[in-house]
Amino acid sequence: MSKIVRMCINCRKRFFQKDLLRLQCKEKKIIKYSGIGRSFYICKDCLKDEKLVKNLVKICKVDRESAFNMLKEIIDNG
Repeated sequence: MSKIVRMCINCRKRFFQKDLLRLQCKEKKIIKYSGIGRSFYICKDCLKDEKLVKNLVKICKVDRESAFNMLKEIIDNG
C-alpha cells in the first residue's frame, strides 16, 4: 500500500499527507479543513516562514493582519 504524498503551498516541497497541516479558506477565514470544499497543505517548517502570510493573503483574499491572526490561532489551538 502506498502512502499519500501532497505538496506544501509555501515551499512547494512534497511530504507525506500525515506530516502536513490541512487548511481551507471559507468565507474569508482560514480554518482547519472541515471535510467539504477545497483545501491546501502547509508543512511544519513553513509555519514559521514570514512568506507564508503573504501567500495566504493571495490565496484567501484576506488582509495581512487577519491572515497572521487566523494562522496564529490555528497553530496555538493545535
